[in-house]
Amino acid sequence: MLIKVAKFLSIVAVLLSAVEGAKYLAEKPDFLTPCAVGDANFNVCLTKNFQSFFRQWKDGIPGYNAVGSFDPLYIKRVKFAQDASRQIAINADLKEVHVAGAGQALVKESSWDPNHYVAKALISVPKLRFNFDYKVKGHVVALNLNGHGKGYFEAENALLFLEMAVKPLATAEGYFADVQSVKVNFREIKQFRIKLENLFGGNKDLEDTAHTLFNENWRDFYEVLRPAVEQTVGGVLLDRFKKTFAYVPATYLIKDFH
Repeated sequence: MLIKVAKFLSIVAVLLSAVEGAKYLAEKPDFLTPCAVGDANFNVCLTKNFQSFFRQWKDGIPGYNAVGSFDPLYIKRVKFAQDASRQIAINADLKEVHVAGAGQALVKESSWDPNHYVAKALISVPKLRFNFDYKVKGHVVALNLNGHGKGYFEAENALLFLEMAVKPLATAEGYFADVQSVKVNFREIKQFRIKLENLFGGNKDLEDTAHTLFNENWRDFYEVLRPAVEQTVGGVLLDRFKKTFAYVPATYLIKDFH
């Protein structure tokens, strides 16, 4: 009987230690290289680490369910509105937004400010596609909009600037980066397309006319959407990065982080 109890307790101990170990990534992945601040190749090294985040963990971090996937990136809701006196005035509510394409992101350059704990990265993405359910009211020039249904928009060859501010957090397990803020800026795109189904209650001719107008004037339409999209994507990445860096020790990326 005592032997059975001892075996049971040993199993419980193993399970408890496994749960305890799951609080952080105890073993550094081979694709991450601790970069030394002051090294001549530090920025190149850091850029490779950030690149690995997008490629290796685009479906999420194995064994850590708190962080969802980066590709597709899920956004519950995006809302934006414009002054009705403008030529393009859109009041829209997008729900169940799925953003595909981040897994193909190329981190062109990155930097780290060890005095202010700020990381910056310039990222290019061949194509970002936003699929969503929508409700919209407003107007584009003289065309009045009032519809709801499914839709998407695509941005091709997007160049994004990302800035992440953190605070150092020392624990018994190691040094972690407590992410405080994430800012995203879409610096440029080469093409933008939008499609909104059922925009005029099934009037296909009017819908086709509207989409022709949207896509011929895509730069103006894109500028209407950009501030809300930047803010929303930044908020979602803040949640993702905060959970990621609470699990992955910062010293796996920056050797002398403290």
